[in-house]
Amino acid sequence: MIALTRIFKESESVNLTPRHPGQSPRDYPIYTVPQAASYLAVPERTLRYWVTDHPLWPVAGAHGNLPLMSFRDIAQAYYIEIVRRHFHLSVSKTREVLINAQKESKARYPLLRPNIRLFFKHILMDKGASGKLGRRVIDLSQHRQLAIDKVADQYSTRVRWDTQGEPSEIFPWRHWIPGDDRKPVSISPNVMSGNLVITGTRIPVQTVLDRKNAGESIANLASDYGLSGDAIVQALEHLVPQAA
Repeated sequence: MIALTRIFKESESVNLTPRHPGQSPRDYPIYTVPQAASYLAVPERTLRYWVTDHPLWPVAGAHGNLPLMSFRDIAQAYYIEIVRRHFHLSVSKTREVLINAQKESKARYPLLRPNIRLFFKHILMDKGASGKLGRRVIDLSQHRQLAIDKVADQYSTRVRWDTQGEPSEIFPWRHWIPGDDRKPVSISPNVMSGNLVITGTRIPVQTVLDRKNAGESIANLASDYGLSGDAIVQALEHLVPQAA
C-alpha cells in the first residue's frame, strides 16, 4: 500500500510539458511506467521490460530519462497483457504478432484498431475489401495466414471505440477472463485527465483508496458516492488486491 502511495506521488511530481495545439488527448504522454502498471494491474517489471528494456514499440514521450506513456500506449499495453496472460504468448511471440500487425496496417499502434479480434488462441485482423482484394481475415499469430471470416471478439468488452474507430475508453479488470463483461473501473483521456475512475463516474479510484486507508468504511464510501458497496469493493480490488 505504501509503495502504491509512493507511485502516485512520484507521478504527480512529474512536470508535464503542456499539450500542444492540435495534439489529441490520446497521444499526450502523462503516465509513468509504475502508474500505468498499477492502473492496468500489470506487473511493473513486465511493463518496464516491454517499454524500456526491450521496447515492443516506442512510447509517446519522456521526462528526462523517465519514459511517459500516452492513453494509446497504455491501451496497447493492456491488450498485450490480455494476449500474454490468456494466450500464454512469450515476449518473442508477442513481438512477432506486433510486427505482423505493423506490416498489415502500417500503424504505430497496430493492435489499437476495432478490426483486431481475439478468437480462442488466435489474434486476427479483419481487413475490408480494397481494390481487387476482397475482405480478408489475417491470423497475426500464425504467420499472417488467412483465417476464418466469422469471428467472435473475446476482447470487445474491454475497449470502447468512438465513431472514427479510435479507442476512447478502456476497462482494465484484474480478474478478467474471456466471457466476463464486468467493468468496475475505466480509463478515458477525456475523463479526470486520464485517471483510473469507477466506471460511469468521475471518481478517481485513488481517491477512494486514500479514504479507505484513512479508516472510512465501505458502507460510508458507498453512501457518499451514491454507489453500491460492490462497486466500491471491485474498484479497490482492481487497484490493490485485498484492499477492500
